[in-house]
This record gives sequence, C-alpha cells and structure tokens, in this order.
Amino acid sequence: MNTVERSFRLEAQSGLGAKPRPELIGPVLTHLHDTLQDTVRMGFLHTSRARGRIPASIKAAAEVRYLGHSAEGEGVTVLRFEVAPFGEVAADLFSQAQLWEDGPQPEQTAFELLAAALEDVGSRRGESSRFDPGMLRRIGSYRKLFGKDGLSSIVLPDVTLHKSGRLDASVVESARELADATPQSRRVRVAGRLDLMGASQGVLKLHVATGGIVTAIWEGEEALDQFAPLFNKDVVCEGLGVFRPSGTLLRIDADALAPASERDEFFRHAPVAETNTDLVRAARLRSGESSVYAGFLGSIPPEESDEEFAAAVDALS
Repeated sequence: MNTVERSFRLEAQSGLGAKPRPELIGPVLTHLHDTLQDTVRMGFLHTSRARGRIPASIKAAAEVRYLGHSAEGEGVTVLRFEVAPFGEVAADLFSQAQLWEDGPQPEQTAFELLAAALEDVGSRRGESSRFDPGMLRRIGSYRKLFGKDGLSSIVLPDVTLHKSGRLDASVVESARELADATPQSRRVRVAGRLDLMGASQGVLKLHVATGGIVTAIWEGEEALDQFAPLFNKDVVCEGLGVFRPSGTLLRIDADALAPASERDEFFRHAPVAETNTDLVRAARLRSGESSVYAGFLGSIPPEESDEEFAAAVDALS
C-alpha cells in the first residue's frame, strides 16, 4: 500500500527542539487519532460523531503511524507521521456517485481535511460544511495546550492545499465562539425527491422544491436498503436537524423515511434556524483590529468651554 508523510510543526517559546518536554508533545499525540477520526467522518459523512458501527474504510482513512520527530531550534519540534491517501484505503467510497461536491479527493489524506477545517474555523466561516458542533468541541478541547507555558501553535506544513493549516489559541477561541453561535438542533421534516442513497455510509440526498439539496444521515432502526424502491421518488424525511452557525441546515440525523403525500407540500424546503448571535462577543476587537467606535469618537469635537457656549447662545438670540 502506498503511503505519504505528513507532519505537525509544534511551536513554543521554549521546551521543544530535539529533546522536547513530554507534556508539550504528549497531549498532541494522545488526541491525534480522535481528532483525525472526527475529521474523516466529517469529510465523508458530514457528521463528526456518527452513531453505530464505523465503516472499515472510514477507520482506515484516519489511521496514522508515528515516524519520529526532528528539531528546528529550541522552539520547534516537527512530529512526522505516515498515512495512506484516501484512494488507497477508502477506494469503495469513490466507486459510487460523489456524495459531496466539496468532498475528499482520492489523493488527499486526513491531514488535508483537518487543515481545511481549521482554515474555515479560523476564518469563522459560518456557512462551512467542514465542521459541526462535535468537530467544534473537538477543536475547542485543545485550549489547554496553548497556555502561558504551553504551545504557541501547531502547523500542518506539508498538506497539499493552497494554504497550510494552523491551530492556535485564536483558532480555538473561534471554534468556541462558532459553537456558541450554532443554533440548537431540533426535529425537522423535509419533503423532496430522493436523489442519492449511499447505503454503505447511510447517506441520503433530497432535492427540495426551492432548488436546494438536503443531506441526511440515516440513523433509523431499519436497514437503509429496504428503502431502495423510493429512490428518485418524492419522499418525506424526519429526524434531528443539525444547523450551521449561520442558521442554515447542515444535515438531518434521520430516523424516518416514507413516500411524500399532498399533506407534505408545506415541508418542501430546507428549514432555517434562528442564529444565536452574541452581540457583545461579536463587537469585541480581535488582535490588530482598529476600533470603529474610537474613530467615531475622534471625529467629535471636544466639549465647548463656558465662554464658547455663551457666545453661541448670544449668536442665536
């Protein structure tokens, strides 16, 4: 099996280099597997915490082997890993219709998906499909690594993307803010034409009347195969609606699927949730930003003296 090398570049004020402190690299190695597994599930299934048995191909796509580490001065340690491209370990996921337009590519690895997710989180892209509440909590859990005497950043320097991924205190804070802004999941009902069924992954796609596409992960007790006669027909799907921070529907964790009827006409659109905007947090300045409010205050002339005020009154009388 062909494999490639990917790495984490750990940066800190001190304690790294050729002989890194165990407390700096240990947590990174400990959490790596769960982080990559959430990332791969998010990429292929649009859910980071899928219930039930994890497909073998998904497990294999998140498997990595530690090769060792190297140093770049006292403040940098590079952790090196061996990982297989998706086309090598998850070929079955590419042998059928593409589940997602922005989905993983055969030549990519779990590190590419993680880098892309971190980029979206760091940029606070509320419409992104690369993270869900579970993925945001996973990224937020790295907060304790970036304390006063901890790491300053973790960089993914060799991913095959236009931009390397980066995880630091700012990205962690963005993840926590996006999680706070994400609307609560609620039960939804959507009617549309069943356009795709990925039985092995439990993925459904519905085309709704407004022209959009609703995706669902099947979590019902029945095997998804039994709904094959409904393919390319109008159906109604029910389950827990999971939303993006922007309020648009990310997916449905579906547990019911049936032929649509005339009574379901009202549900032929994707539901939208109210956003949980924290105005105080949104107004808080980020590092390097200038205050619009301060600029506004600077444009107001200073308070007039008593003599100037009296003169202005006399001029009006």
